[in-house]
Formats: sequence, C-alpha cells, structure tokens
Amino acid sequence: MSINTKIIALFTGPAVATACLLLVDITDHPAAAAMLAVALWMAIWWISECVPLGLTALIPLIAFPLLGIATGKEIAPRYINSIIFLFIGGFLIAQAMENCGLHKRIALNMLSRLHASPLQLAMGFAGATAFLSMWISNTATAMLMVTIALPLLKRLMEEHDAEEVGPMAATFLLIIAYSANIGGMGTPVGSPPNLVFLENMRISLPNAVPSFLEWMMVGIPMMIAGLVVLFIVLGPQLAKLPWKGSDGSQLKKALTALGPSRREEKLVAWVLTTTALLWMTRSGIQSEGLDIPGWASLLPYKGVDDGTVAIFMASLLFLFRSEDNQPILGREAFSKLPWDIVLLFGGGFALAFGMQQSGLSFWIGEQLEFLKSVPLPLMMLAVAVVIIFLTEITSNTATTQVMLPILAAASLANGLDAMSVMLVATIGASCAFMLPVATPPNAIIFGSGLVPMHAMVRAGIRLNLIMIVVVTTVVYFLRPLLPAI
Repeated sequence: MSINTKIIALFTGPAVATACLLLVDITDHPAAAAMLAVALWMAIWWISECVPLGLTALIPLIAFPLLGIATGKEIAPRYINSIIFLFIGGFLIAQAMENCGLHKRIALNMLSRLHASPLQLAMGFAGATAFLSMWISNTATAMLMVTIALPLLKRLMEEHDAEEVGPMAATFLLIIAYSANIGGMGTPVGSPPNLVFLENMRISLPNAVPSFLEWMMVGIPMMIAGLVVLFIVLGPQLAKLPWKGSDGSQLKKALTALGPSRREEKLVAWVLTTTALLWMTRSGIQSEGLDIPGWASLLPYKGVDDGTVAIFMASLLFLFRSEDNQPILGREAFSKLPWDIVLLFGGGFALAFGMQQSGLSFWIGEQLEFLKSVPLPLMMLAVAVVIIFLTEITSNTATTQVMLPILAAASLANGLDAMSVMLVATIGASCAFMLPVATPPNAIIFGSGLVPMHAMVRAGIRLNLIMIVVVTTVVYFLRPLLPAI
C-alpha cells in the first residue's frame, strides 16, 4: 500500500472504533459494542499494515481492561500459550537445519537425481521445496531453492538466446515460489495460519481440535493436489526449455562440495525426524472400528501436547555438540526468533477470546442468520474466494486472525460445520499466487529480475481460480477424517 493510504488507515482505525463506541448499542451483550470497536480498529491496522503488525496485536492488552471486555490478568495469558510454544519449538528446529546446512543437503540430494529434462528437474525442485516448507519457513525454503536454481538458469541464458530461455526461466522460478506456499499446507507448523486455525478451534470447539496427524491426513492430500494443479498449469511451458545433461553434473558437484554429513547435520536430522514422529503419534487414531492409542496415553499424567514436544526436542539442540564442540544452537537463537509473528499470534488469540467473552461472536452469528439457508459447499466456496483474493494484498496470518473468529461464530450460530468453513479459509490463505507482495516467496523470485510482473499475474490468476475449487473440494470430501463437532 502507498504511504498516503497507510496514513489514512492510521487515523481511520481509531476513528471507526470511536464511532462504533458512540453509535452502536448491542443490548443483550453490553461489552459486545466495545469489542466490535476494538476488532474493527485491529482489522483496519492489520490489513493496511500502517503500523507494525506486532504493535496492532498489543491493542487488546490496553483496550480490553479499559473497556470492560476482560481484565489484564485474563487477557495476558492469551499471548503465551501452547500454540505459541509449538511455533517457537518448530522455528528453533528449523533454525538449526539452516545453520548446519541440512536443508541444502536434503534439497541437493533430491535434485541431483532428477535432472533428465526441464520438467523432471522442475518436479524435483517442487518436491524438495514443498517438503522443506512443511518444516521450515517458506521464506527460507524459497531463498535456498532460488539460490540453487539461479546458476543453472543463468548458465542456460548464456548458452542460448536469452529471449528464448527467459520466459521458461520465469516459469521455473514461479514453480519454486508456489511450491513453497503449497508445501506449508502439509503440517500444522508449515504455515502460521495453520496454527491460528488450531487455536481458534481450541477457543470455539475445544473438543474437536485436530491432532498433528489428523491435520496431515488432510494437509498432505491438499499439498499433493496443489502441486498437481501447479504442473498442469505451468508444466507445459517447460517443454521448450533448452537443456543439456551436464546440468545434472552441476548439481552433483554442489552436493559433493558439501562433503560428508557432519555430526551436527546427523543430530539435527535425528531431532527433526523424531519430533515429526512424536507429533504424529502423540494422539493415536480413533475412528469407527479403529482405536490405536497414542504414546501420550501411556504417560501417568495427561498434560503433554504438541507444544511440549516441540520445546523438549528443540531444547536438545542447545545440549548437543557439533564436531568443533560447540552447541548446535546457542543463546543467539532466541534473538533470531520472529517475535513480531509471536505477538501477531497472541493478538489474534486475544481477539478471538475477547469476541467470545464479550458475546460479540453470538451477536455476529445472530446477524448472519440468513446463512442457515446457504448450502455448506456454497458457503465454503464463497469463503475460499474471499480469503484467496484478500490475502493477495494483506498478510495471510493477519487475515486469518481477523476472519476465523467471525467465521466460527457465523457457522456455529447457523448450524454449519465450523471446521470445514474455517479450514477452507486457513488453507486458502496459503494460495496467494498473483502478486509479489502476496507472500515472501513471490517477492523473492520477483526480486531475481527474471520474473516479469505480467508473468506472475497471468499464472497466479489461473492458479487462484483453480485452487478455489480444489481447496473447497478436498476439504469437503476429507472432512470426515477430522474430529466430529
């Protein structure tokens, strides 16, 4: 957004909140009008990003006690909860992967085996990118893969007509960026909106929160479907890309240059694998005719959750030593944590809590009573359209923080399946493919100078429209795999 737009939004937020306090009267729920004012203020500032997202997230700590929505003691714990620690633990493990170079070794191992044709190599890049993005940030993943891809593409442009290779190189980079976004759908820790969904489920439907494995039972098929769509749309454009078998040797040379796996790489790989297995097997599987208990049920006390696992396994990285007798993670790891995102999470969780505490959620549900006559698939489709195109210009995390409590309230009040509606919104938030500002991976490949704006918009609009249908369809048919409400 332009500077002038941000300045306007800066004053519009508190002005709208003040008008709401003065003019709106919700008789049945005295605190609901005040909560609506705070929610509108936060939504305007989050969407416009006129101030840092973390600053907007702190508004409830000031406004809720002053307006009688909740006390300071009630709202402060919302900023640090189990979901936050799941994010912190996952980020620390991802940081260790990046520090020791494990993510690069994984990527090069996959790519060095897939180089017979441009399409095959693009599939290798897409698979490696999506896999890494399930566990580390899509920004770091995209940066790594682009760093590997650019020398290959620039070499082709030197050996062939740059005008001939250029459009194909742009397609190659688009596949990398989009795979990073799609890969985040696979696990709860793959993308921040996924964690926002889990916390909103805990607030709205505490008995129906999906486990790590249950999320993956929907997330992995969604990720695969997204990659299939990606290659249906962009794959044919790679057939014309000039290629030589020697391009594979360049990847093998890069892998050889890494040398044998070091002690720290093996330890981080063990921590990542063990953490993933512990996450997936903690709750077991319960369905009709099948009841496989998770390992947490064998413990004497039942308080262990995914956040506990994340912090325990991440803490080992501060104790394990590398070959030069240094801890794999040191004290600087904490300063590298994205505290702005942590605050953003907390602000969204506080917003959801305040909406429920004040009665605003119930009031919103009453105002949207007409949705009772809307079929669930149509509702899901409409939500996918709004979220996918809204996140083209706004933070996907901030968008889900604002929208999920509203969607939960509207669905529950009107007898719709809240999990289906919220899940479509959450996964749709990872489907912003059209603009460079939509996601960091989009911005990274655009910054390479090889991807023209018109190429990204043309490919992105097609993917956006197709993914609206794909996300709705996959969630609708795989919903029975998740807990019933």
